[in-house]
Amino acid sequence: MLTSRKTVSLNILSLFLAGVLQGPALAATAASTPESGKAHQEGAQALIKERQHLAREAVEAQEAMLTAIYQLANHDKDGAYKSLTTASGKLDVLLARDPHLSMLPVDVRATTTDLKADPKAVKETLSQVRAKLAAGKIQEARTMLEPLTSEIRISTDYMPMETYPKAIKEATRDTQAGNTDAAAQILADTLSSLVTKVNVIPLPPLKAESDVQDAETMFQADPVKNKQAALDLLKHASQQLELGSLLGYGDFKTVKQEMDSVKHKVQGGSADNGLFGRLKSLLKDARSKI
Repeated sequence: MLTSRKTVSLNILSLFLAGVLQGPALAATAASTPESGKAHQEGAQALIKERQHLAREAVEAQEAMLTAIYQLANHDKDGAYKSLTTASGKLDVLLARDPHLSMLPVDVRATTTDLKADPKAVKETLSQVRAKLAAGKIQEARTMLEPLTSEIRISTDYMPMETYPKAIKEATRDTQAGNTDAAAQILADTLSSLVTKVNVIPLPPLKAESDVQDAETMFQADPVKNKQAALDLLKHASQQLELGSLLGYGDFKTVKQEMDSVKHKVQGGSADNGLFGRLKSLLKDARSKI
């Protein structure tokens, strides 16, 4: 059983500094992941959606704080003061627009973990895990459970506005007073207080949805010639749904029942244009509830 993991860190600070602010650059960065097709598109779209919420002023304020720390470490008191003034001004602009701001997104990244295993292998591993737990071998069971993940995780870092403006002003006062070490420590502590929220996109149902779409396209193009290929795709989709259930991503019982019905009709050569309609709708609904 193999698991591949790829992290795409979209360092928004570097993107702004490079002057790259539009979607194509984001897509190009995300394209380095091993995922392809529907799974890759979903991850890229999720990243773009999260990035659209980033506040430019907050990102630039954070960058100015990082610059100030560097300047303080090099005893550049005047430079640090200017950087902190810039950071404070950026946040003041945001608070002037909305005095009730609490959290602002400043960075986003994606980690894709793809489990290369069939349902049988996962069942065997889960059985072994249960045996370990029954024997009180908690850590061994935990190690065996760790690879049982197949998902895209979109992590977004948020700046807590309740603490940042106050901390910058305090660091500015210390800088003016010559307490550069104290100012640098305040900034470092504040930057480490970012709050991270994670959005999980399970891969098995995503892959199943892609398989169903491909099966529909092939079968509608030539029901006779492409029948077996469509059945193979539907079989793989069913395996992915079973895998998703085993990994705890949801209950796909109704979807699998409809999948069996569609496979039976495809086997019989049914060329009904609406054959895959309900199945695709059930898959979409199941994913939206995860």
